[in-house]
Amino acid sequence: MLQFLRICLDIVLWRRGPQDLPASGLLLAISVAVYIAVSAVQLALLGETAATWFFFIVVDPLMLGLWVWLVLKLYRHGERFLQTATAVFGTGAVLGLGLYLPLQLIVTAMGQGPASSMAQVFALLLVVAFALVTGRIIKLATDSGLFTGIAVSLTYFLVVNYLVGVLRGPGT
Repeated sequence: MLQFLRICLDIVLWRRGPQDLPASGLLLAISVAVYIAVSAVQLALLGETAATWFFFIVVDPLMLGLWVWLVLKLYRHGERFLQTATAVFGTGAVLGLGLYLPLQLIVTAMGQGPASSMAQVFALLLVVAFALVTGRIIKLATDSGLFTGIAVSLTYFLVVNYLVGVLRGPGT
C-alpha cells in the first residue's frame, strides 16, 4: 500500500505516469475507496448538505470513472482503463490529503474576512493542480498532447461544478 501511495505522489509530481501502476481491479477499488474517504472528510469539514454528500460520495466517483473510460475508448486505449482510473482516483486522494485538506484547515482557522479571498485563491490553486495532474495522466494514457489532457480534465471539472450548482440551486 505504501508503494501505491509513493507512485501516486510521484504521478502528482510528474515523475511517473499511470503506466507505472499495475492493472489491478483491487487497486482501483482501493483507490476509489480512499478517494471517497477523502471526499467525506472534506464534506464533513465544510458542513455540506445531504444532497451534496450524495453527489460527491456516489455520483462524482461514478461519473469520473465513466469519464475516464469514455475518453480512453474515444482514443482507442480502453485497455488502459484500470491503470488510468487508478491513477486519477489515487492522485485525487493524494491531492485532497496533501493540498486541499491542509488549505481548507488553514482557511477555517483564519475565520471570516480575508479568509474568503484566501479560500478563492486556494480553490483556484486546487483547480490548477487538478488540471495539471489529471491532464498529464490523460495525456499519457491517450498518447495525446498535454493541452488535450488538460482540456479533458477541465471539461470534467466544469461539468461537475455545473451539476453541483444545479443541485444547490440559484443564489448559492
